[in-house]
Amino acid sequence: MRRGEAERDVSLPDGDAHNASAVTRPLSRDLPDWFQTLGRGAWLLVGIAALAAIVFFLLGLISDLLIPLIFAAILAAIFVPLVDLLERWRLPRWLGAPLVVLLAIGVVALVVWMVVAGLLGRDREILTQVTAGLDEAGSLAGVAEPNTEQALKTAGTLIQTLLGGVLSGLSSVTVLIVGIVTGLFILLFLMKDWRLVIDGTSNRIAALLGLPTSVGRQIVSDTVHSFRGYAGGLTIIALMNGVVVGLGAVVLGVPLAGPIAIVTFVTSYIPFFGAFFAGAFAIVIALGAKGLSVALAMLAITLLTNNTLQNLLEPVAFGKTLRLHPLVVLLVTTAGTLLFGVLGATLAAPVTAVAQRTINLLRDTGLFGALTTPSPAGVDVPSPQGGREASADPAAPE
Repeated sequence: MRRGEAERDVSLPDGDAHNASAVTRPLSRDLPDWFQTLGRGAWLLVGIAALAAIVFFLLGLISDLLIPLIFAAILAAIFVPLVDLLERWRLPRWLGAPLVVLLAIGVVALVVWMVVAGLLGRDREILTQVTAGLDEAGSLAGVAEPNTEQALKTAGTLIQTLLGGVLSGLSSVTVLIVGIVTGLFILLFLMKDWRLVIDGTSNRIAALLGLPTSVGRQIVSDTVHSFRGYAGGLTIIALMNGVVVGLGAVVLGVPLAGPIAIVTFVTSYIPFFGAFFAGAFAIVIALGAKGLSVALAMLAITLLTNNTLQNLLEPVAFGKTLRLHPLVVLLVTTAGTLLFGVLGATLAAPVTAVAQRTINLLRDTGLFGALTTPSPAGVDVPSPQGGREASADPAAPE
């Protein structure tokens, strides 16, 4: 009796009980589902942005090592087939890798010499033609006295800004030399122990994602083949652009056809912005040397090369696996240029293609579905390792 009386004494009136339940009920239950989903998504974006900021900050601290490592990894993916070929010819990898590195250095030195000899050897003539072209453009635009020197200074500042993204972490000539030497050593060891590096990276990725080793190998293989195919396809397109624009300059009688072809070839490795710079260079020289009609013809050749011919050649050069929508290429290239300069502009498109292929591969393996879709009780769900989880049905026979 006393217990019942106590319970009656502590019991609350109906109004007070309703108020207490309203206070203790979570506020989120009164919100619509779409609003709760939007809130969780917003906090998720904030967390991703904070994590990205921390990652970029840490990467900036080790940029002196990161930049040579990136270049070495890309060059290793491109040149390692030559080491494999030499190994099939009974040449050990510890000897084949240095020979390929020396061959690569020789090729790079030859290209640099051709560019320097073609441009700097005729620097006065180039400067004269560019100045004349800018003066002609200013007079056509109705400017009485165009400031040619200011235009040249602006172009120089733009080039320094682009190069600053690559050399931002290389604060001095000594650091630059150390970075080059470090990159060469990394390249040497990557090509020498390529299989060991690939196997270790594949196993690490598979263990990190909780997936079979075969999936990790597929991710690494797709990444390597994507960068290799992108470099080869971009070289083919650059050669086509340089040859066509150079021949067009010769046919139109534009001076400095050789430097125009070299600039077009080199800048073709930078999507969109490289074509804009090379086209402007060729058109300004044509305008200063031959007048408006030849400059318009040079513009037509440049547009034809960088649009129609390049679009026809891209499926053959890149294949279907590396093709991206032009708008996507423009956006990621712009973002890469703003963040990392020439390095970001050059690598933005292949990195995006690799990320897209990796996400599609992980989606095919069911990783995203396993992370986001809860399994109902009593239903067997395949595990990421290819096995099957035990049934959660308590009535299942043992």
